[in-house]
Amino acid sequence: GGGAGAGAANGSNATWLLEETLDGHKDWVRDVAWAPNVGLPKSYVASCGQDRRVYIWTKEGDKKWEKVALNAGGLQGNENTEDGKFPTVVWRVSWSLAGNILAVSCADGKVTLWKENLRGVWECVSELDS
Repeated sequence: GGGAGAGAANGSNATWLLEETLDGHKDWVRDVAWAPNVGLPKSYVASCGQDRRVYIWTKEGDKKWEKVALNAGGLQGNENTEDGKFPTVVWRVSWSLAGNILAVSCADGKVTLWKENLRGVWECVSELDS
């Protein structure tokens, strides 16, 4: 399976230590993006992969990382997808400068924008075709 790792530099010699492995993807991880944390109460990391999944990982303080998969089942032309997967391989994830909107690009040339609502659920707020 695919996993994303988080690490930190240790001292001035820049030796990196593995702090955490975020397991979830069932195939290659294509991209990982850390959201800018400007006044946000949580840390956010997004990962995407060959398995047509996008995961949002969140961490609050010293708690463990929690993961939630974006549900792409309601996207235009993707109503019959299995388990909320994206219609094609997901190539890239990128956060807005404020860290509150996630852009997701797929192999079919489509870009979707996602935002967490007040109930803590990630929803697609825009679909763009290339």
